[in-house]
Amino acid sequence: MKRSSVLTRATLVGVCAVVLPLLLAAYVGWLLTLTSVQQRLDGMAQVVAQHTDATVEEASSALRLIANSPIPPCSPEGLDQMRLLAMNTFSVKTVGYVEEDIFTCGSQGLMGAKAEPWVGHFVAADGVLASLQAVPWLGTAKPMLALQHSAFHVLVDAQQFLEVVVDGRFGVAVGALDGQLLNASNPAVGSLLTLVHTGPLSGMNEGFLYTVVRNGNWLSVAAIPRSDLWAILLETQLLTLSIGLVVAGVLLRRVVRDAGRRLSPLAELESAVRHREFIVHYQPIIELCSGRCIGAEALVRWRRADGSMVRPDLFIPLAEESGLILPITDQVMEAVMRDLGPMLAADRSLHVALNLAANDVCSGRFLPILLGHMQAADVLPCQVWLEATERGFMHLESAKLTIAKARALGFRAAVDDFGTGYSSLQYLQQLPLDALKIDKAFVSSIGLDASMTPLIGHVIEMANTLKLELVAEGVETAQQLDYLRAHHVQFAQGWLFAKALPAEGFKRFCLDERAALLGADEVPAGLPALLPVSG
Repeated sequence: MKRSSVLTRATLVGVCAVVLPLLLAAYVGWLLTLTSVQQRLDGMAQVVAQHTDATVEEASSALRLIANSPIPPCSPEGLDQMRLLAMNTFSVKTVGYVEEDIFTCGSQGLMGAKAEPWVGHFVAADGVLASLQAVPWLGTAKPMLALQHSAFHVLVDAQQFLEVVVDGRFGVAVGALDGQLLNASNPAVGSLLTLVHTGPLSGMNEGFLYTVVRNGNWLSVAAIPRSDLWAILLETQLLTLSIGLVVAGVLLRRVVRDAGRRLSPLAELESAVRHREFIVHYQPIIELCSGRCIGAEALVRWRRADGSMVRPDLFIPLAEESGLILPITDQVMEAVMRDLGPMLAADRSLHVALNLAANDVCSGRFLPILLGHMQAADVLPCQVWLEATERGFMHLESAKLTIAKARALGFRAAVDDFGTGYSSLQYLQQLPLDALKIDKAFVSSIGLDASMTPLIGHVIEMANTLKLELVAEGVETAQQLDYLRAHHVQFAQGWLFAKALPAEGFKRFCLDERAALLGADEVPAGLPALLPVSG
């Protein structure tokens, strides 16, 4: 994946990692606030309704008791009875007796005042008539709840129904089932009761979140203004958003860490393997005695999706260390047979050299994979050279088994970059090899560093002793070429002949070289047809 894509994706995921937890925290905070406030409203409304019902029942019981008393109502004993009932019944404010529309007497004594009939709102099951907004005939003009039975009545102060609410942010109201208001903690909640008495039991109305409870003959409403609801929400959000910030921080850290991992060289290499970003270039190998191209070394190249190239020395060590060199080798073997298979099948004198990792040399894992690709392309084992550095042969016994098996199948084996390791003549004698490749560090010193010349001579002498062919790498000057020819080195490769070429470039190079050396009539018949038609 391209660096820009990783950064773009990491940015988007990072934004989501921050925004989503905070949005979720805000949403959870809103739900918690609604749930908590709704539960408080439910509790308040329930308590008010139950308290109202209990208070009215207490007053009704006292009223029925005096109405059924055999004591004459306005006699001295009757007046004492009314006074005692008003004193001993907490819910009852006053007790009175009406006869022929005259307020004859009550707990205050003998009256004789005109009694204007109160509007009755409902009759309870026990026969008590309730008037919700009864104005007393004497004394205060504050409306009260009047309960009437026979000629007797009691007055109840409706304010006591609301005394259960202690939080000033909440309001309550109580009234009859038909929405007639008995009392409210504030006028707005009282108006709300008349609006919602026939509607849903909870919800938002007129800027209030409310709950309605019906209990017996009474209906109560508990509500909170939207402004106070927001204040409670902010208190809750301090907690939930703090948790959301912690979660966002953890997620963002993971996103940054994941992005860092994806941007690491190893992650890029893993992505390149998955997306098969590896291609193969081919460096021609020249037979020095004839000047003829007899094959090529397959060199892996990493071409990113954006077309940029990564130098092998930047990714090969990492690939070997991480084990990714194995799938890369598999892709190289497949690409080589796809690129050069038809050419090798058309000209059996050509070969291709494949570089093997140390693990493959020890395990031989690559052999069946390579053979499968070769059979599909009709390439012979003798046309494939297997190369490994001296480090690849460090596990001598395992390497010997793999190389012996490969040579028995017809492959040729060579030590690559020879001279950079610690191989000795005795060590090389134990390996079933066909060729040594002189490292370009030695070749480049020819004519420049006199101290290196004996080393090259020693390598050539070792190869001659072991009857191994020699391939010189990195040949760049005519002086180097003359030296190698003078010392009977068989093959060479380097920029003096050609740089590593794409598959089509190598085919063109090989065809042009054959035509120049042999003439057009001597070029193998199948080779020209392998080149793409131009124009």
